[in-house]
Parts: sequence; C-alpha cells; structure tokens
Amino acid sequence: MKSLIFENPMKNILLFASMSLFLFACDKKGEPFAEICSTKETYQLTDTIKVVNCSTNYTKQRWLLPNGTISYGDYAYFVPTTSGVFTFKLYVSNDKFVNDFETVKNITVKP
Repeated sequence: MKSLIFENPMKNILLFASMSLFLFACDKKGEPFAEICSTKETYQLTDTIKVVNCSTNYTKQRWLLPNGTISYGDYAYFVPTTSGVFTFKLYVSNDKFVNDFETVKNITVKP
C-alpha cells in the first residue's frame, strides 16, 4: 500500500503553500499605531482625567501617567493635585514587533 503523502510531490507543495497562506491571512496585518483619546483637552482641578487607548493593531499596551504610575488597562484615570500641563504616554506593541510604539498627549488642568 502506497502512502498518499509521497504519491504526488507537487500536491504536497501546493497543500503546504495553501495552508501557509491561510495561517498568514489570519494574522493581524501592519505595525501598531499608538493613539490616545480623551473627551476633553482642558480639565478643571476638580476633574478626574480619563484617557483611552484608541490604538490599532496592538496586543500589548502600557500607560505611563504623569505621576510615574504604570497601568496596563485599555484606559487610565488620573486625578491632578495641581493645575498645569500633564503628559500622558502610551506604549503599544504586538507579537510581531519587538519595539514599542509611543504616543504622547498633553492635557491642561486649570485651577
């Protein structure tokens, strides 16, 4: 009895190629694009600031908040204790990219 795998080498090559294409087609395409969204650009001192990860093509995320706190959620909250300009940083990546893609958003807090 002959093995079907070795019977026709060209069929094996085509089968392997089609299976490979299927695996790559299911993968997320493109490098991550980092983007921070917030409902306002200017807040009052009594407000709680919420920033949201609006990035695309990412599987990993890391926030660096103005007070040095790190968060890994889809969004982050920050309560300012003084007025001024506060910098929020977001780093995103996915399994295909070793480097993080960074974005920065400055939000003004008025007294």
